[in-house]
Amino acid sequence: MAWKRPTIDTPFHIDWEWWSSHDRNYRLYLYEQLCEECRERFDPALDSQEVDWIDPETAEVTRADALEMCLRTRCANDPGYIHESLPIAAAVFRVFLINGNRPLSPREIHEYLPWRDPNTILRVIGGRRTHYGIRAAQ
Repeated sequence: MAWKRPTIDTPFHIDWEWWSSHDRNYRLYLYEQLCEECRERFDPALDSQEVDWIDPETAEVTRADALEMCLRTRCANDPGYIHESLPIAAAVFRVFLINGNRPLSPREIHEYLPWRDPNTILRVIGGRRTHYGIRAAQ
């Protein structure tokens, strides 16, 4: 498929298949994104630990990765978790981690990162180089 230039309204997400096709250990990157409290709870060398997770909107119980749940619950509620001094790609990666990887456009990501305009966000995540597996959603 030919590359198509994205716009500030193009939805993006973390493409987990990109991680496996590039022989990257996404769990190590997830661990690096944890807040201090969560880093103390997890050993980065351990394999995935699963926990029961209750969706707060639907009350559906599913098995989920404990590391990802810590990111989505504890880290997401830390007011300093996403901040201006983070590189843009890392900040966007954290946005997708805390929102469950729901596709968002640079315009929508700007709502999480108000100190970066949508065009700047697009220049970082919408180029030919892939950062953190962030790619246009199909």
